[in-house]
Amino acid sequence: MAGEPVFRNLAELESIHLRQAVEIYAATFYEPLSFISNDLDLIADVLEHAFVTDRHYVALLDGNVVAVVSISDAQGRPQRYRREFLTRRLGLLKGSLAYFRLRDVFGQPINLEQQQCYIDYVVTDSAFRGMGIASELQRHLFGVLPYKEYLLEVAEMNFRAIRMYEELGFSVENRKPQRSFWKPNLEGGKLSMRRIMTEAGTNLL
Repeated sequence: MAGEPVFRNLAELESIHLRQAVEIYAATFYEPLSFISNDLDLIADVLEHAFVTDRHYVALLDGNVVAVVSISDAQGRPQRYRREFLTRRLGLLKGSLAYFRLRDVFGQPINLEQQQCYIDYVVTDSAFRGMGIASELQRHLFGVLPYKEYLLEVAEMNFRAIRMYEELGFSVENRKPQRSFWKPNLEGGKLSMRRIMTEAGTNLL
């Protein structure tokens, strides 16, 4: 690794870092987002307007974003789509379709208490996967954010992600039968996982 990663809230950074975060996200979820376009740059253009920067945390290496964690809490979600922007950028029909599909994923409120945090997604630049950067970023967040309980959902066939979350102190709560919008070709349903923090910031076993 070129150096030790630096962890920051995206709202503290420059527009170039926002673009880098969006591009990592768009590349990671290209398949389910390809209904917008086959052009990755256009997908990123469309998504950039929706990112709520203070709900995204990033890992930086040499000043560049290499991993992103987005969160929801009782105050809101990490993305906020505007129909007028999408229809202006994509046309009335495709823009409306994009708005309703994306709104169904990120526009619906999550019923969270003040001390709860929902991890919406964790993505890493393909050139830096397998280095543990996303895990380091999440451990950092557990130490600095005020939440007492962290929640997430993961595709039950995504064994690598499940193992990562278990190593981070999450445990499986239950199984949901539906597939994830973001990983449509994964078989099976989703697992709900939870991590409860103690006052000292460690996992409550």
